[in-house]
Amino acid sequence: MGKPDSLTTTITLAIDNGSSHIKGIYDDLGNQFIFPNVVAQPFGERYFLMDQGDPLDFLDVQITSPAVHAEQYRHVYVGNLAIGDGGIVHEIIGDKAVQKKAQRQETMVTLLTAAAYAIATKHKDQIQRGKNRIKAKVNLGTGLPIQEISKFREEYADKITAGVHSVTFVTTPMFKGVTVEMEMLLPSDISIDDVSGVYDMEAFSKAHLSLKGFGIADVGGVDMDIAFFRPGLDLDQRHSTGAKIYLNNALENIRNEVNAQGEELISSTAELTLMLVNKEYAIYAEGKVAFDMTELVNRHMRILAEKVLKYARNAWKHARYANEFWFIGGGSVVLQPWIEKLNAELGLPIRFDHSEFSQLRNVRGTFFLLSHALGEGNDAAAARADTAGDHGGSETD
Repeated sequence: MGKPDSLTTTITLAIDNGSSHIKGIYDDLGNQFIFPNVVAQPFGERYFLMDQGDPLDFLDVQITSPAVHAEQYRHVYVGNLAIGDGGIVHEIIGDKAVQKKAQRQETMVTLLTAAAYAIATKHKDQIQRGKNRIKAKVNLGTGLPIQEISKFREEYADKITAGVHSVTFVTTPMFKGVTVEMEMLLPSDISIDDVSGVYDMEAFSKAHLSLKGFGIADVGGVDMDIAFFRPGLDLDQRHSTGAKIYLNNALENIRNEVNAQGEELISSTAELTLMLVNKEYAIYAEGKVAFDMTELVNRHMRILAEKVLKYARNAWKHARYANEFWFIGGGSVVLQPWIEKLNAELGLPIRFDHSEFSQLRNVRGTFFLLSHALGEGNDAAAARADTAGDHGGSETD
């Protein structure tokens, strides 16, 4: 029997641990959240003007876990709070980008933080009534890039299911002082990131992919996964592949060139990513345009778009049954204008997922697969999608 200040719970949780952003869905497709994949080791003392705000913007956590060994990750700022922090900031760029996702300490730190946030949010009413310790069984769905799935699936799964993971919110509004203890299960095993997105597109969009032979690339901040499917959603394991494109590194180069103007006009690659997605190329300071990134962004993004298109075409020419090729993922939203411009000369049947859903495809597909594994079936999973609405892809021929 639990103490008066504690509670026991179960949660169904899908997490897409992307190189630029962490995406999560818990219990229902309408319960979605996203935050930048940035971790910082706090430096000095943090001052508060008020104990208010969105907890997602102030993820200040202490972690005790058999999967997190390095002392510097015991107390961290995560997501928006980590951006611009004066301490040691870790983004998935440079040496971090070269490392395997399954082996980076940051992967477990952000996964555990996301899980604790989802659990605390689910029980925010009980927390407001005085509950400060939650013991949770987590039915987790998550994935790895195509290049890692065969060699690192078991290692990654062992870390996740290693034992009890504990996350305490330190100064986070609403959740301050709350400890979440988690035991994680993997009912649908570790999925393949790109493939998960296909299941969501087929289930909840108007693309009708099961009737086609096609290729699809999930463009992330570091990796680009390329999968091919024969009609009937038959995954072609022979021709599916992956590559590292280091989009985050290109964004970091842009950020450094902008900040070389004398001030830190852009604090992180995560901030720059959002600016490019929203096509905000003018940077304002004190109400005036301090820098126009248009020419700089065009130069870097065109080079990267050429690389991405080259990888896609080199793989596509071997899958002769694939009559069209799709791009999904947050990186594709950033690169779409430049890929479209290049393809205007080529005239290839290239399709882009709707930008509103592209970044969430993998986590939605992972949630769909997880619901299946838990015995909910097609009807229940589809019913959960009603709140998200009907959405299809956008195309460019």
